[in-house]
Amino acid sequence: NATLALVLGLLGGIGLAFLFEHLDDTFRKPEDLEKLLGLPVLGMIPMLKQERGDERAIALVGHDDPRSAFAEAYRSVRTALQFSTASGVPRLLAVTSAMPSEGKTTTSLSLAIQFAQAGKRTLLIEADLRKPSLHKALRLDNQIGLTNYLAGGGEVHPTDITQPTFIANLFAILSGPLPPNPADL
Repeated sequence: NATLALVLGLLGGIGLAFLFEHLDDTFRKPEDLEKLLGLPVLGMIPMLKQERGDERAIALVGHDDPRSAFAEAYRSVRTALQFSTASGVPRLLAVTSAMPSEGKTTTSLSLAIQFAQAGKRTLLIEADLRKPSLHKALRLDNQIGLTNYLAGGGEVHPTDITQPTFIANLFAILSGPLPPNPADL
């Protein structure tokens, strides 16, 4: 009986391991994602832990050392973007995600920093009208921005809401004051 229980326990454990492996829909390699989407992966970004007490945005911390793996990964993505179309760098990029806190601000700011450092005049527009954070990362005033333009009825022009940043060649249009219902804009 003990031998039978041992064999059944081993088979059950192996069966559960195969079941969990089959049900696991995690991407293990870039090729898995490329196969599913039918699109090329432009790069892989390493996780970057923020040190306690460091209030700066992860994107800024990651670019402190231009030789860091984080900065190099975004340079690689920038280069891949430059060769992703026949006409060179796309003039417009959108960074979005399905859930909050997935890295939209970090990704968009990091890419913008890389393009700006490569000498490209870069405009970063924060369209997150629910939980904006770009103004904190760039230490800019969020009293005027995209919401003013959208609600302005033509009286507010993009040049009125564009702010220079402390990074050469990088300009920002922040979200602006939060409206009661962003969907109305």
